[in-house]
Amino acid sequence: MEEVQTRFREGVLSHLEQLESLSHNLSVKQEQKRQEHEALDKMRETILKLRLQRDELKAKVSQQKQQLLALKVEEEVIPDPEDVAEGAQKAALEMRLAEVKGILEAYWLTGISGKMTKKGVCICISTAYEGTYLDTYNLDLVMQPTPRIVHHSVPPFIPLEKLAKTHLEKDLKQFLIVLFEHLNAYAGRKYQADQLQIFPGPFICGTLQRNSLCTLLSFEYNLKLEGRIYNFSAKLQYCDITRCLPTKAVVTCNENVPPIQDKLSSHSILFQQKPLHKALEIVRSEEETLNGTHSSLVE
Repeated sequence: MEEVQTRFREGVLSHLEQLESLSHNLSVKQEQKRQEHEALDKMRETILKLRLQRDELKAKVSQQKQQLLALKVEEEVIPDPEDVAEGAQKAALEMRLAEVKGILEAYWLTGISGKMTKKGVCICISTAYEGTYLDTYNLDLVMQPTPRIVHHSVPPFIPLEKLAKTHLEKDLKQFLIVLFEHLNAYAGRKYQADQLQIFPGPFICGTLQRNSLCTLLSFEYNLKLEGRIYNFSAKLQYCDITRCLPTKAVVTCNENVPPIQDKLSSHSILFQQKPLHKALEIVRSEEETLNGTHSSLVE
Protein backbone atom coordinates (compact mmCIF):
# COMPACT_ATOMS: atom_id res chain seq x y z
CA MET A 1 0.00 0.00 0.00
CA GLU A 2 2.83 2.42 0.87
CA GLU A 3 4.52 1.65 -2.42
CA VAL A 4 1.34 2.54 -4.35
CA GLN A 5 1.01 5.84 -2.47
CA THR A 6 4.65 6.65 -3.14
CA ARG A 7 4.23 6.03 -6.86
CA PHE A 8 1.07 8.14 -6.92
CA ARG A 9 2.87 11.05 -5.23
CA GLU A 10 5.75 10.74 -7.67
CA GLY A 11 3.31 10.80 -10.58
CA VAL A 12 1.61 13.94 -9.23
CA LEU A 13 4.95 15.68 -8.73
CA SER A 14 6.02 14.69 -12.23
CA HIS A 15 2.87 16.22 -13.75
CA LEU A 16 3.27 19.37 -11.67
CA GLU A 17 6.79 19.74 -13.02
CA GLN A 18 5.43 19.34 -16.53
CA LEU A 19 2.88 22.08 -15.86
CA GLU A 20 5.59 24.42 -14.57
CA SER A 21 7.69 23.69 -17.64
CA LEU A 22 4.75 24.37 -19.99
CA SER A 23 3.97 27.65 -18.19
CA HIS A 24 7.61 28.76 -18.36
CA ASN A 25 7.92 27.93 -22.07
CA LEU A 26 4.72 29.81 -22.87
CA SER A 27 5.94 32.87 -20.93
CA VAL A 28 9.28 32.82 -22.80
CA LYS A 29 7.57 32.58 -26.19
CA GLN A 30 5.19 35.42 -25.36
CA GLU A 31 8.09 37.65 -24.32
CA GLN A 32 10.03 36.82 -27.49
CA LYS A 33 7.06 37.68 -29.68
CA ARG A 34 6.48 40.92 -27.78
CA GLN A 35 10.13 41.93 -28.32
CA GLU A 36 9.91 41.06 -32.00
CA HIS A 37 6.76 43.18 -32.34
CA GLU A 38 8.45 46.15 -30.63
CA ALA A 39 11.52 45.82 -32.89
CA LEU A 40 9.28 45.74 -35.98
CA ASP A 41 7.40 48.85 -34.82
CA LYS A 42 10.72 50.69 -34.33
CA MET A 43 11.86 49.71 -37.83
CA ARG A 44 8.59 50.93 -39.33
CA GLU A 45 8.90 54.22 -37.46
CA THR A 46 12.48 54.66 -38.73
CA ILE A 47 11.40 53.97 -42.32
CA LEU A 48 8.60 56.51 -42.02
CA LYS A 49 10.96 59.18 -40.67
CA LEU A 50 13.46 58.54 -43.50
CA ARG A 51 10.70 58.87 -46.07
CA LEU A 52 9.60 62.15 -44.52
CA GLN A 53 13.17 63.48 -44.72
CA ARG A 54 13.47 62.38 -48.35
CA ASP A 55 10.23 64.09 -49.26
CA GLU A 56 11.30 67.32 -47.55
CA LEU A 57 14.59 67.31 -49.47
CA LYS A 58 12.73 66.80 -52.75
CA ALA A 59 10.44 69.71 -51.96
CA LYS A 60 13.39 71.99 -51.17
CA VAL A 61 15.13 71.07 -54.42
CA SER A 62 11.95 71.72 -56.40
CA GLN A 63 11.49 75.09 -54.71
CA GLN A 64 15.07 76.12 -55.49
CA LYS A 65 14.60 75.17 -59.16
CA GLN A 66 11.48 77.32 -59.35
CA GLN A 67 13.30 80.25 -57.77
CA LEU A 68 16.21 79.97 -60.23
CA LEU A 69 13.82 79.76 -63.16
CA ALA A 70 11.96 82.86 -61.94
CA LEU A 71 15.22 84.82 -61.64
CA LYS A 72 16.22 83.84 -65.16
CA VAL A 73 12.88 85.00 -66.58
CA GLU A 74 13.15 88.35 -64.77
CA GLU A 75 16.58 88.99 -66.35
CA GLU A 76 15.35 88.31 -69.88
CA VAL A 77 12.08 90.32 -69.97
CA ILE A 78 10.05 92.77 -67.94
CA PRO A 79 6.66 91.08 -67.75
CA ASP A 80 3.23 92.68 -67.47
CA PRO A 81 2.04 92.90 -63.80
CA GLU A 82 -1.16 91.00 -64.58
CA ASP A 83 0.83 88.28 -66.31
CA VAL A 84 3.11 88.11 -63.30
CA ALA A 85 0.17 87.62 -60.91
CA GLU A 86 -1.41 84.96 -63.14
CA GLY A 87 1.91 83.22 -63.60
CA ALA A 88 2.60 83.25 -59.87
CA GLN A 89 -0.76 81.64 -59.15
CA LYS A 90 -0.14 79.01 -61.80
CA ALA A 91 3.35 78.34 -60.51
CA ALA A 92 2.05 78.07 -56.94
CA LEU A 93 -0.59 75.57 -58.03
CA GLU A 94 1.98 73.55 -59.99
CA MET A 95 4.32 73.52 -57.01
CA ARG A 96 1.53 72.41 -54.66
CA LEU A 97 0.45 69.65 -57.05
CA ALA A 98 4.07 68.55 -57.44
CA GLU A 99 4.37 68.41 -53.67
CA VAL A 100 1.24 66.28 -53.40
CA LYS A 101 2.54 63.96 -56.12
CA GLY A 102 5.80 63.56 -54.22
CA ILE A 103 3.92 62.76 -51.03
CA LEU A 104 1.83 60.09 -52.75
CA GLU A 105 4.91 58.52 -54.33
CA ALA A 106 6.66 58.46 -50.96
CA TYR A 107 3.79 56.89 -49.04
CA TRP A 108 2.14 54.46 -51.44
CA LEU A 109 3.82 51.49 -49.70
CA THR A 110 2.24 52.49 -46.37
CA GLY A 111 -1.32 52.22 -47.71
CA ILE A 112 -1.70 55.81 -49.00
CA SER A 113 -2.06 56.25 -52.77
CA GLY A 114 -3.80 58.59 -55.16
CA LYS A 115 -4.05 60.23 -58.56
CA MET A 116 -4.01 63.80 -59.75
CA THR A 117 -7.23 65.48 -60.93
CA LYS A 118 -7.88 68.76 -62.74
CA LYS A 119 -8.45 70.67 -59.51
CA GLY A 120 -6.47 68.66 -57.00
CA VAL A 121 -5.98 65.05 -56.03
CA CYS A 122 -8.02 61.93 -55.20
CA ILE A 123 -6.48 60.02 -52.29
CA CYS A 124 -7.09 56.39 -51.41
CA ILE A 125 -6.21 55.06 -47.93
CA SER A 126 -6.01 51.26 -47.65
CA THR A 127 -6.08 49.60 -44.24
CA ALA A 128 -4.70 46.24 -43.09
CA TYR A 129 -4.14 44.28 -39.90
CA GLU A 130 -1.98 41.22 -39.19
CA GLY A 131 -1.33 40.74 -42.91
CA THR A 132 -5.00 40.95 -43.88
CA TYR A 133 -6.14 43.74 -46.22
CA LEU A 134 -9.26 45.45 -44.93
CA ASP A 135 -11.34 48.49 -45.97
CA THR A 136 -10.30 51.39 -48.19
CA TYR A 137 -11.37 55.04 -47.86
CA ASN A 138 -11.30 57.85 -50.43
CA LEU A 139 -10.88 61.62 -50.23
CA ASP A 140 -11.16 64.21 -53.00
CA LEU A 141 -9.06 67.31 -52.30
CA VAL A 142 -9.10 70.69 -54.04
CA MET A 143 -5.75 72.46 -53.70
CA GLN A 144 -6.68 76.08 -54.55
CA PRO A 145 -6.99 78.60 -53.02
CA THR A 146 -6.28 76.42 -49.95
CA PRO A 147 -6.48 72.63 -49.59
CA ARG A 148 -9.94 71.42 -48.65
CA ILE A 149 -11.96 68.20 -48.75
CA VAL A 150 -14.89 68.15 -51.18
CA HIS A 151 -15.87 64.45 -51.01
CA HIS A 152 -14.89 61.52 -48.79
CA SER A 153 -15.98 58.06 -47.59
CA VAL A 154 -14.51 58.31 -44.09
CA PRO A 155 -16.90 57.00 -41.35
CA PRO A 156 -18.65 59.81 -39.43
CA PHE A 157 -17.18 58.76 -36.07
CA ILE A 158 -13.62 59.43 -37.30
CA PRO A 159 -12.75 63.06 -36.36
CA LEU A 160 -11.98 64.03 -39.97
CA GLU A 161 -13.07 67.66 -39.67
CA LYS A 162 -10.93 68.18 -36.58
CA LEU A 163 -7.90 66.56 -38.21
CA ALA A 164 -8.32 68.64 -41.36
CA LYS A 165 -8.63 71.86 -39.38
CA THR A 166 -5.47 71.04 -37.43
CA HIS A 167 -3.20 69.69 -40.17
CA LEU A 168 -4.54 69.91 -43.74
CA GLU A 169 -3.68 73.49 -44.64
CA LYS A 170 -0.45 73.59 -42.63
CA ASP A 171 1.04 70.19 -43.42
CA LEU A 172 -0.58 67.80 -45.89
CA LYS A 173 1.90 65.01 -45.06
CA GLN A 174 1.07 65.13 -41.37
CA PHE A 175 -2.65 65.18 -42.14
CA LEU A 176 -2.39 62.00 -44.21
CA ILE A 177 -0.25 60.25 -41.60
CA VAL A 178 -2.61 61.07 -38.72
CA LEU A 179 -5.71 60.17 -40.73
CA PHE A 180 -4.14 56.87 -41.77
CA GLU A 181 -3.37 56.06 -38.12
CA HIS A 182 -7.00 56.66 -37.13
CA LEU A 183 -8.48 54.66 -40.01
CA ASN A 184 -6.04 51.76 -39.79
CA ALA A 185 -6.47 51.45 -36.02
CA TYR A 186 -10.27 51.48 -36.36
CA ALA A 187 -10.12 48.83 -39.09
CA GLY A 188 -7.84 46.68 -36.91
CA ARG A 189 -10.16 46.90 -33.89
CA LYS A 190 -13.21 46.14 -36.04
CA TYR A 191 -11.43 43.16 -37.61
CA GLN A 192 -10.65 41.70 -34.18
CA ALA A 193 -14.25 42.14 -33.05
CA ASP A 194 -15.51 40.46 -36.24
CA GLN A 195 -13.12 37.54 -35.68
CA LEU A 196 -14.48 37.13 -32.17
CA GLN A 197 -18.03 36.80 -33.49
CA ILE A 198 -17.02 33.87 -35.72
CA PHE A 199 -14.78 32.23 -33.11
CA PRO A 200 -15.31 28.46 -33.41
CA GLY A 201 -16.90 26.23 -30.78
CA PRO A 202 -18.88 26.97 -27.60
CA PHE A 203 -15.91 28.75 -26.01
CA ILE A 204 -17.49 32.22 -26.51
CA CYS A 205 -20.92 32.63 -24.92
CA GLY A 206 -23.45 35.41 -25.18
CA THR A 207 -23.26 38.35 -27.60
CA LEU A 208 -20.32 40.66 -28.20
CA GLN A 209 -21.07 44.26 -27.15
CA ARG A 210 -19.21 47.06 -28.98
CA ASN A 211 -19.62 50.72 -29.91
CA SER A 212 -19.38 52.14 -33.44
CA LEU A 213 -15.70 53.10 -33.12
CA CYS A 214 -14.87 49.73 -31.52
CA THR A 215 -13.16 51.46 -28.60
CA LEU A 216 -15.20 49.50 -26.06
CA LEU A 217 -15.69 45.74 -26.31
CA SER A 218 -17.30 43.40 -23.77
CA PHE A 219 -17.88 39.66 -24.07
CA GLU A 220 -18.07 36.43 -22.04
CA TYR A 221 -16.27 33.12 -22.39
CA ASN A 222 -16.28 29.76 -20.58
CA LEU A 223 -13.19 28.02 -19.27
CA LYS A 224 -13.02 24.50 -17.87
CA LEU A 225 -10.62 24.15 -14.94
CA GLU A 226 -10.16 21.07 -12.77
CA GLY A 227 -13.32 19.52 -14.14
CA ARG A 228 -15.52 22.60 -13.60
CA ILE A 229 -16.70 25.22 -16.08
CA TYR A 230 -16.26 28.86 -15.04
CA ASN A 231 -17.76 31.89 -16.75
CA PHE A 232 -15.45 34.86 -17.41
CA SER A 233 -16.45 38.39 -18.43
CA ALA A 234 -14.01 40.70 -20.24
CA LYS A 235 -14.23 44.44 -20.89
CA LEU A 236 -11.64 46.02 -23.20
CA GLN A 237 -11.13 49.78 -23.46
CA TYR A 238 -9.17 51.56 -26.22
CA CYS A 239 -8.45 55.02 -24.83
CA ASP A 240 -5.95 55.69 -27.65
CA ILE A 241 -8.00 55.52 -30.86
CA THR A 242 -4.84 55.31 -32.99
CA ARG A 243 -4.02 51.89 -31.49
CA CYS A 244 -5.31 48.42 -32.38
CA LEU A 245 -4.68 46.95 -28.90
CA PRO A 246 -6.59 47.96 -25.75
CA THR A 247 -5.11 50.29 -23.16
CA LYS A 248 -7.12 48.61 -20.40
CA ALA A 249 -8.55 45.12 -19.96
CA VAL A 250 -10.73 44.09 -17.02
CA VAL A 251 -11.51 40.38 -16.59
CA THR A 252 -13.92 39.10 -13.91
CA CYS A 253 -15.46 35.76 -12.97
CA ASN A 254 -18.68 34.74 -11.24
CA GLU A 255 -16.67 32.77 -8.65
CA ASN A 256 -13.63 33.81 -6.66
CA VAL A 257 -11.67 30.62 -6.00
CA PRO A 258 -7.88 30.03 -6.04
CA PRO A 259 -7.71 28.49 -9.56
CA ILE A 260 -9.50 31.56 -10.93
CA GLN A 261 -7.55 34.39 -9.31
CA ASP A 262 -4.34 33.79 -11.28
CA LYS A 263 -6.28 33.46 -14.54
CA LEU A 264 -7.96 36.86 -14.15
CA SER A 265 -4.61 38.66 -14.05
CA SER A 266 -2.92 36.63 -16.79
CA HIS A 267 -5.88 36.97 -19.16
CA SER A 268 -6.04 40.73 -18.61
CA ILE A 269 -2.36 41.10 -19.55
CA LEU A 270 -2.77 38.79 -22.53
CA PHE A 271 -5.68 40.82 -23.97
CA GLN A 272 -3.54 43.99 -23.83
CA GLN A 273 -0.55 42.40 -25.57
CA LYS A 274 -2.10 40.22 -28.29
CA PRO A 275 -4.77 40.61 -30.97
CA LEU A 276 -8.07 39.58 -29.42
CA HIS A 277 -8.70 36.44 -31.47
CA LYS A 278 -5.10 35.24 -30.97
CA ALA A 279 -5.28 35.89 -27.21
CA LEU A 280 -8.44 33.79 -26.98
CA GLU A 281 -6.76 30.99 -28.94
CA ILE A 282 -3.98 30.97 -26.33
CA VAL A 283 -6.55 30.90 -23.49
CA ARG A 284 -8.37 28.01 -25.11
CA SER A 285 -5.10 26.09 -25.67
CA GLU A 286 -4.27 26.53 -21.97
CA GLU A 287 -7.66 25.01 -21.11
CA GLU A 288 -6.97 22.00 -23.34
CA THR A 289 -3.48 21.53 -21.85
CA LEU A 290 -4.70 21.75 -18.25
CA ASN A 291 -7.68 19.45 -18.87
CA GLY A 292 -5.46 16.87 -20.56
CA THR A 293 -3.06 16.89 -17.64
CA HIS A 294 -5.92 16.67 -15.14
CA SER A 295 -7.36 13.64 -16.95
CA SER A 296 -4.03 11.83 -16.94
CA LEU A 297 -3.65 12.46 -13.21
CA VAL A 298 -7.08 10.97 -12.53
CA GLU A 299 -6.28 7.89 -14.56
